[in-house]
Amino acid sequence: MSANLIINKRQVRAAGQNGFALVVVILVMLLASVLASQLIMLTRTELKISHNIKSRAVGHFLAEAGINLGLFRLLDRPLDTPVNIGPEEDWDKFYQGYKYALFLPTGRVTYYVSNESGKIDLNHAPPGLMRLFLTYELGLEPGADDIRIDTIMDSIADWRDSDDMHRLNGAESEYYSNLDSPYIVRNGPIKDPSEFFLIKGTGELAGKFAAADIFTVHNPTGKINFNSITPAMLDFLTGGSREAAAAYQAAKKEYGYNIQAVAAEIMGDKQYGLLHNYLNYNRGMNQYYFIVGTGYADEVKADMEQQDEATAGAVKPHHTAVIDSLLIRKNGRNFTRISWQERYR
Repeated sequence: MSANLIINKRQVRAAGQNGFALVVVILVMLLASVLASQLIMLTRTELKISHNIKSRAVGHFLAEAGINLGLFRLLDRPLDTPVNIGPEEDWDKFYQGYKYALFLPTGRVTYYVSNESGKIDLNHAPPGLMRLFLTYELGLEPGADDIRIDTIMDSIADWRDSDDMHRLNGAESEYYSNLDSPYIVRNGPIKDPSEFFLIKGTGELAGKFAAADIFTVHNPTGKINFNSITPAMLDFLTGGSREAAAAYQAAKKEYGYNIQAVAAEIMGDKQYGLLHNYLNYNRGMNQYYFIVGTGYADEVKADMEQQDEATAGAVKPHHTAVIDSLLIRKNGRNFTRISWQERYR
């Protein structure tokens, strides 16, 4: 009787030990699975980081290639001299404000050259032109009475003047010195387009456009040269119409220079009626040129063709774009570098 009891106790103990061992094995396997999944996730993250670093580096060099192509065509060749590298890339002509594109083994490059006469001068632009631009960027109807526009307009004037008396909606030294990160007001002519986003009221517009794509301090005429504008200025002049922007690029490709009648047709009656007093159509440019190169790493021609078919011609790159911009002062075939900027989109 006692022997059977001892045997039963041993069997129960063995069964309990086997159950505990099973639990331990399950916990070990669970821990190993968690560690393996973490290792896989870490490896994927590191690969993604490495790929992004490489793509940005390649994109930077592609963008620099675009800058150099723009410089080459602006400085080293007369504008009417054929280059004859490839017909599909329009190498036989060079037009300011026209966006060129080509594919290299490592990705796609786009670039354009525009004269600073095609931008809004922060020191010399007529108030009506600046008001129309702010109205458009704030998404308001032309002629709208909005305190935000008055604030920016008054604050720009206060930023430029030499006194310390602010206008009704403007700001002077006291306002800027009391900010969380205070800075000194210019109290003189604006020296760089980037100052625009330091001025009271402009914070709402930050991120909507790059200051150098819209503004300049090298256009004393105060008017916009319709023959040499940036894509951002084209968007403003055409009211955001893709069809009108495409018509502008087509006209540049076909004729090189646009005249008043062509501008009216491209912009439409409404936009042209609002802006025609602020436009000119000069072929002669000032000394300052803006060159922008954009690099899309790993983007191949087949991808773009499929994308074009899927979006009916609307180009929406799916790779991170690296954008380099260069402002120069041209003197014959020599130039002086004024500023350089790199950004991502």
